[in-house]
Amino acid sequence: MDSIRLQLFKQDEAFNTLLETRGFKQIFRVENPLELGNVLSFTDSTTEPNVLFLFDTISCDISIFTINLEILDKVLERIDFSIGFLTPYKNEINYQNIKYKTPSFDSHFKHSETLTFKAVPLDIEEIILKYLKKYYNTLRNNFGIFDSFYLPIDNKEEIIAKLNENIDENVSILTVEDSEYVNNNWPYRSDESIHFIKWACSQEVSASYRIKNEETGEKELVSWILMYPDASIGSLFSDPKYRGKGFARKVSSLIILKKLRSQPTQLPYLFIKTDNVPSQSLMRSLGFKTDTQVKWIVCSNK
Repeated sequence: MDSIRLQLFKQDEAFNTLLETRGFKQIFRVENPLELGNVLSFTDSTTEPNVLFLFDTISCDISIFTINLEILDKVLERIDFSIGFLTPYKNEINYQNIKYKTPSFDSHFKHSETLTFKAVPLDIEEIILKYLKKYYNTLRNNFGIFDSFYLPIDNKEEIIAKLNENIDENVSILTVEDSEYVNNNWPYRSDESIHFIKWACSQEVSASYRIKNEETGEKELVSWILMYPDASIGSLFSDPKYRGKGFARKVSSLIILKKLRSQPTQLPYLFIKTDNVPSQSLMRSLGFKTDTQVKWIVCSNK
């Protein structure tokens, strides 16, 4: 079989229904970012899709979905990462339709120094690595295994009522003014991460917990959680001095409420390392269910 070129196309609800009909999994991971308008969609076929690539214009990560490993292999064989993933589509992209993009976006019209594949299902990891080795000096896939969680929303009103029980007057959303502090405490901080963090802190779907500093009298940010550009929630953080006080439950409850209000038909979802027992226990107690296991792959020539 010859190699297969991905097509850039305008994704819609009808296509998502087609994906489900053809047996694609985790459709909620496809539908969520589509509503936010921060992704470019690529497929092997718009009528009989076997492979779907989503390129995030903010984090500039790539998500891959497939029902056919042989077709995925042929798609990856065709991609020339040495010229940049987006380069072949430079004249096809409708830039006016992109709601938000970071400076990193332009780096993918050339051989980008860093490229990330996020939430990679374990069964396609080796196929991806096989082709990336040709273009990148360093491949990191040792960040651990993550469980994918989603929140069933069949009993939405009951869920909302229970979440509201965890909210108090110290819970609020993040603001752009919080960006530097959040970025400095982000475990995946990089030279470019502040752009994503600023976007995340400016979103209505976020949550923070602030308590009064007795010395200064000012409200101090001690816990937070935010939304990623793919509409997943994550990066739950609590200042070590204030852990064990239930603040993580409070901010998690608020961001889920915000997510349900902003995207009422979409399932809230997130990823947690398999060995992160406290976070796993918290999210399970809030009603989340596990779906599958995934990994992150980061390629670099730095």
